[in-house]
Amino acid sequence: MAPTEIKGFHVLKVRLPESNGSHYVYFRKHEVKPGQTPAALNLSGRLMFLFNIPIETDFATLKKYFQQVAIGATMEGYIPSALTDSEEDAYVDLTKLTSDLEYLSDANVMEVALKLPKLCGIVTFVDKAALQLAFNSLKKLSGDSKSTNWPLQTLGTTFLRNKYREQIYDTKEFSDSVAAALADFNRAEQESKEELQKLTQIVDEDGFTLVVGSHRKTKAGILGKQKFAATVESEKAAKKMKKKEKEDFYRFQLREKKKAEMNDLLRKFKHDQERVRIMKEKKRFRPY
Repeated sequence: MAPTEIKGFHVLKVRLPESNGSHYVYFRKHEVKPGQTPAALNLSGRLMFLFNIPIETDFATLKKYFQQVAIGATMEGYIPSALTDSEEDAYVDLTKLTSDLEYLSDANVMEVALKLPKLCGIVTFVDKAALQLAFNSLKKLSGDSKSTNWPLQTLGTTFLRNKYREQIYDTKEFSDSVAAALADFNRAEQESKEELQKLTQIVDEDGFTLVVGSHRKTKAGILGKQKFAATVESEKAAKKMKKKEKEDFYRFQLREKKKAEMNDLLRKFKHDQERVRIMKEKKRFRPY
């Protein structure tokens, strides 16, 4: 009997269109890490993590599938991995699929998609009850030897031809896109020059006017130079303070050392005085 669970993931056996073989999808509940935003924590208990999803699976495909196997489990959203269509192969460690993944509802969808491993996706349900219904239905199917139909379109020559055509840019659209990008760049450059001109008219607290060199063409260049100068002055002040602290510490050590030497000499002097007194008493003291 085939295993129904691998490293915390339940195994779902499905059948693809016009295929005699079986495809296996791995699923589990996806928990949101504590300490995130309230909006992200609100998604806790409504997320399902899927792995080894058939290619070309989208929101409509999953919605249709859940309508077949779990009536009432309404989906709210679906984020597939951005690496699924990548030509490079990827190794996936099942033990780290959900533990190292942070899902933020208020983050950019593409940012979340880029964090997902290849052939993975996160399904969001409208509430916790919908997730539980879908999870229980899939778990029940996981223990069944029969496979369910995955509602994909037929991936034949027509599909491949259309897929190939989608990768070819339309000449006019591509030209318009380049023209728009150049226009945006020129506008940003003009705005930068205007801001630079405004900076040359600003008088600081000491009554000095900012002088702009010919090699400084942008506001960022000037601000970068000012920031660098401030950093250099700050580093000089820090080194000077550190050097002063070292000197003060050395003088303190020197005073302590001199004090210890004087105490040692005083102790030896008293010791010699005591020896002289004893020798005088015994009439053995002969200084010459």
